[in-house]
Amino acid sequence: MNLSLQQSKRLTKIFAQAQSAEQAKQLHKAEGLYLEMLKVAPGLPLARAHLAFIYSATNRKNEAIMQFNKILVQAPKHALTHFNLANVYYELAESNHAIRHFELAINNDPNLVDAYIHCGMAYRLASSLDKAEHYLHKALNIDKKNAKAFHVLGSIYQEQKDMPRALECFQSAAALMPQLAQYRISFAEALEAVGFDHEAGLEFHKACETSPDYADGFIGYGEYLFKHNRYDEALECFQRAHALTPRNLGILDCLGKTYLGMNNDTLALTKYKEALNKEPTRIASLAGMGQVFIETGNVNAGLAIADKLIEIDPSHPIGFTLKSKIRKSSVSDGLSEHLLKLYQQSSLSVESKIEVSFSLGKIYNDQENYTAAFKYYSEGNALKNASINYSKEADEAIFSTLIQFFNEDFFTQHQHLGTECTKPILIIGMPRSGTTLTEQIISSHPQVIGAGEVTFWDRASTALALKLNTDTLYPQCVAELNAQQAHDIANIYETTLRKITGPNTTPTHITDKMPHNFLHVGLIALLFPNVKIIHTKRNAIDTCLSIFFQHFNDAHPYAFNLENLGFHYQQYQRIMCHWHRVLPGRILDINYEDTIDAPEHWSRKLINHLGLEWDDACLAPHKLERSVKTASHWQVRQPIYKTSIQRWKKYEEFLGPLKAALEQIN
Repeated sequence: MNLSLQQSKRLTKIFAQAQSAEQAKQLHKAEGLYLEMLKVAPGLPLARAHLAFIYSATNRKNEAIMQFNKILVQAPKHALTHFNLANVYYELAESNHAIRHFELAINNDPNLVDAYIHCGMAYRLASSLDKAEHYLHKALNIDKKNAKAFHVLGSIYQEQKDMPRALECFQSAAALMPQLAQYRISFAEALEAVGFDHEAGLEFHKACETSPDYADGFIGYGEYLFKHNRYDEALECFQRAHALTPRNLGILDCLGKTYLGMNNDTLALTKYKEALNKEPTRIASLAGMGQVFIETGNVNAGLAIADKLIEIDPSHPIGFTLKSKIRKSSVSDGLSEHLLKLYQQSSLSVESKIEVSFSLGKIYNDQENYTAAFKYYSEGNALKNASINYSKEADEAIFSTLIQFFNEDFFTQHQHLGTECTKPILIIGMPRSGTTLTEQIISSHPQVIGAGEVTFWDRASTALALKLNTDTLYPQCVAELNAQQAHDIANIYETTLRKITGPNTTPTHITDKMPHNFLHVGLIALLFPNVKIIHTKRNAIDTCLSIFFQHFNDAHPYAFNLENLGFHYQQYQRIMCHWHRVLPGRILDINYEDTIDAPEHWSRKLINHLGLEWDDACLAPHKLERSVKTASHWQVRQPIYKTSIQRWKKYEEFLGPLKAALEQIN
């Protein structure tokens, strides 16, 4: 390209102006200046490249592609142009075109490390994980300390379910670039995914500490803390994120749910209203307000929110399903008719159809139309069960392995692993067996605080083999624990409970009412030989039917089929008999029906078992000042009632498969 001295000077001046405009984010001005350069020198690749970057940044991808292709006509082997063009195709999710140009970039410049990394990303987008892994290793062969390569490779291993190598890569990326919060957060999320919750929390904390202006870091840490019931700390994170990005209404919703978790319904409502002031039809914020009113028993306000949701979108079930949760339905309220119309819509998603089915089941149960109620509960469960992979054989094997491993000899040989701690109280049993009522009675005592359902032991047991760096699976890997490791796990659990209850509390005991901790009694009893364990029992058919009538999540894969429910209940009863046999006197059984029939007798028995002095507050658990985190919100707010006893008789004609499965119990 032959340019006069005057043209060269002019181009240099225009380019400097364009660069200044680009750095000042004045992209429209910069675009005009680059176009002016091309009028002076139509073949100038530098101007075309910058123009392409502006087109890409302003979401004009096709124009960007056109500019890069014009450069390649002049310089078909220019590696950086192939690389930049490939990135545009990658952003358009056109993986085949992206891969082609990344590989051309590599062929023309074998040392272009980012091309290998991005080519791996493109192969990952195309679901070719082996190829993706290949290119990431190529990048690391050239640059053994490339944090980005380790980070992307970690994501690939995570998709391949190879968590040990994923963790190793994420850890390397975070160590190589500790100032980059995104890498540390990926490491934290991977740690959390394998049950290393304590370690994950430390990494989230470091990410926020090193990048105090990175809002997403505080949002991620806040969500982690919220999931683990650490509401005070979650609140601080969400408040910081809100200060950094005040226009993000989702953070206001996070603040709302956190205040609700802290039982501060006034501030929860304030935050949801703040979001609604900026976006009056915001569904998430309205649904959050509805949840506040459900948990605090404010029926009229909840109904008003449901009506608002219906007004915004009468074709969406959320308003109607919310209304069904808030109050008992009557034949004349028209709720079933509205939901039936929605239920028959072909456009309704499967998840929405499941939600509507459970709502219809409750509505017809309220109306004492038990045939219709069972029909819709069954349909909702059948839809849910279709996406669940439950195996009776696998379920039975889990229980059998635990029973065989945690035997009398094992406890005798490993009793040195136990701690002296007495603070936790474990409340175990099948879901819907009275764990919430039992926790309410106990935590009504002034020396006890209820931590609710603490997600610790299931995740800790899953992570144990990885933590011990052994190929031996749980529970057999417990035999490899030394005293220090055992005490570390016990201390982390105790710390978890303390963080949930808050720094300004000094309870003698903290309850954990995660029902399925009955699976982990062996490990818990080993590490905490002095901790009290309460086992809640209820009529087997009532328990299973109550589970069947709740829209449980995927953590309960047995719950959506009556025969599976009965089978799982059989396994639960089998392992509880085992724990009583190998841990005599350690577990107190509390029968739900007995508690309902003679609340003072059994409440006193509970408190005495805990070694506490009697307090009359334990006779009025419904007066405990807190929001309610259980499926039967309105029921928990009533004095102890008897209406749920032998509820199954109303559905007896439909329960053949369940009764047959339960009759197999030895």
